[in-house]
Formats: sequence, C-alpha cells, structure tokens
Amino acid sequence: MNDAVSVIKRMFGINDIGEKNPDVFPDTTDGGHSPTSYFHPEVVHSLFGPTGTKETLVGRDAFLTFAQRCSEALSERQDEIIAITGIDEQCAFVHARAYRKSAASGQSINYEWAMLYRVENSLITYGADMLDADAQAFWGSVLSTPA
Repeated sequence: MNDAVSVIKRMFGINDIGEKNPDVFPDTTDGGHSPTSYFHPEVVHSLFGPTGTKETLVGRDAFLTFAQRCSEALSERQDEIIAITGIDEQCAFVHARAYRKSAASGQSINYEWAMLYRVENSLITYGADMLDADAQAFWGSVLSTPA
C-alpha cells in the first residue's frame, strides 16, 4: 500500500472498503485528533460545492471552511467508499457513492463521486473531485429554495 492510500484510509476513518457512513465533511475534531492533521498547510483543492462550479481552494482553513459550508447546506448525507486505489507512490484515487439532501429545498440525489489526492511526506497536498452533470446541477441548486 502506498503512503497516499494509507493516509486517505486514515482520514476517512475506514479499515475496510465498503464501510458505510464515513463523514466526508470534516469537523474540527475527530476522535481526539484534528482532521486538519492530514492536510499540508498550503494544500490545494479543486472541488464542486454549493456554488455549483469548480472552486479552487488554497490552504487548510479554506478547505475546512468549504467543507463546513457544504455540510450546512445539507439536511442529510451518507457516503460509501467503494475503492481507494494507489497510483504510483504519491497519488490515490477514491471512488464513492453519495446520498445528499438539500436543507433548503428538500431535493435529494444519489450519485457516485471520484476524488484524486496527492500525498507528500504523509500530508495531502492536492485534491480534485469529479462529479457527473446531475451532481453538479444538484450542488448548483442546493442553496435554492423551491419557487
């Protein structure tokens, strides 16, 4: 197992692939340790969120603020990690299923998501997600209330 796979599995708090309900939206503490400990202080993320467009985030605090914003936009959420695959020495690909429900509109969606992480010296230095068009549209409307 490469270092990236090991770090990503620890970050999600899973031992076996297929475990349900890993919380992909980090809180400030997680069982006595901070999830920020997995991220390099200058980590860069490229993610879809409540704006519905790809956002570039630079730094640990920017990512945590983004994750909090996403979490607050949802009334329900659940994830299942399907696979974590190592790519070379520094990268890991995560494939997962998600269930999301908008707190504002009540709209819900099931979709699969993918995330590519780069890990250097046991810290995440880069992360980028990929969502299909329906998931992107959901995130674009997640803050909208029904007309």
